[in-house]
Amino acid sequence: MSDQAIPSMLSARQEAFATAYARHHNASQAAREAGYAQGCASVTGTRLIANASVLERVRELEAVTAADMGMSRKQLLAELVEAAELAKSLKQPMGIVAAYREIAKICGFYLPERVRVEVDLAGRGKLARMERMTDGELLAVIASGGGAFQGASA
Repeated sequence: MSDQAIPSMLSARQEAFATAYARHHNASQAAREAGYAQGCASVTGTRLIANASVLERVRELEAVTAADMGMSRKQLLAELVEAAELAKSLKQPMGIVAAYREIAKICGFYLPERVRVEVDLAGRGKLARMERMTDGELLAVIASGGGAFQGASA
């Protein structure tokens, strides 16, 4: 992989982390290899891969590797579908699952979904009311489809 092909704006340790992570996709190991503290490598690795700049750099390095190999996402997906079909014809369920798991990863099905929730003043009142409710009362609201909160105020 030609790491120097794309200039980076990261610190030296962040760059080392991104390079290691792009190579093996193990955040804890990449954090240790980049010189971060051994005892908190798991937390540090998770924090670093969540950093938008670091993640962008990892994607850049992955793209360089794919180009160096002459491999595209479409080609890889086609190969994985072929592997799944072969596993299916050989009646190997674990092979089928493994192939589709990799397809799902490539397609982004395992990425966390971020949802932004904004609560206005009326919503804050409802939230405060819900926090005062017992589990039984909350279950009754859920069972009613939330109708108990339609138009209700704190």
